[in-house]
Amino acid sequence: MTLATLQHLRSFSAGDHPINLEPGQIAFNVGTGNIDSSKNDYNTYMYVGNGSNTRNDEGGTVLVSNGDVGKGWIRYRLRNVSVHGDTVYGDLTVQGAKLKVEASQTTAGELVVPRKNVGDGPGTDIGSVRWNGDRAILQSWDGNKWDSTSKVSVSTSAPSNPSEGDLWLDPAGAEPYLRVYVKSANGDSWVLATNSASLTALQPGNGVSANAQNQIELIDTGSF
Repeated sequence: MTLATLQHLRSFSAGDHPINLEPGQIAFNVGTGNIDSSKNDYNTYMYVGNGSNTRNDEGGTVLVSNGDVGKGWIRYRLRNVSVHGDTVYGDLTVQGAKLKVEASQTTAGELVVPRKNVGDGPGTDIGSVRWNGDRAILQSWDGNKWDSTSKVSVSTSAPSNPSEGDLWLDPAGAEPYLRVYVKSANGDSWVLATNSASLTALQPGNGVSANAQNQIELIDTGSF
């Protein structure tokens, strides 16, 4: 094994890069200009000579366009999570009260949660969330089961693109009953959820089970 030599980049100015590094050589930039304290963003950059002809950051962006052949390097940020698009493996714990995902002026922000299906195993922490692909709903682990909160709409027209379990109340209808969106082998439809003379009303004993809070817990779609 050949030991590499150590080279320091001593200007401490943000944006400075070494021109050439021997394969295995390393250099650092710890300039205060790399620090954005308002975002708790403290960066130290390390350059590792890799014998290539290019001088890139770890995301592939060219940082220096000149230098000797075979003395290129890769720049790494010395922090837990690195460049845009990085993949972090294993458990990731966020210290503090919140996880914040922001959007830029040109890029939409989104938080991607695990995708699971009905019947998959239990959660590990109360408050954990997952996307249930089979039912197209977001669920959270309450310590005993994966639970969900359906959407409730008050409108004179049925909500567009409903998901199973969504509720809809038409206040101007001839029968202002509460309806629930149900998927069944006979077709997806809005079914009456309030007590009425209708044979399709969702009520205990008609394919509907309630929990301790008198909320709809289970809908047997085969009963309709």
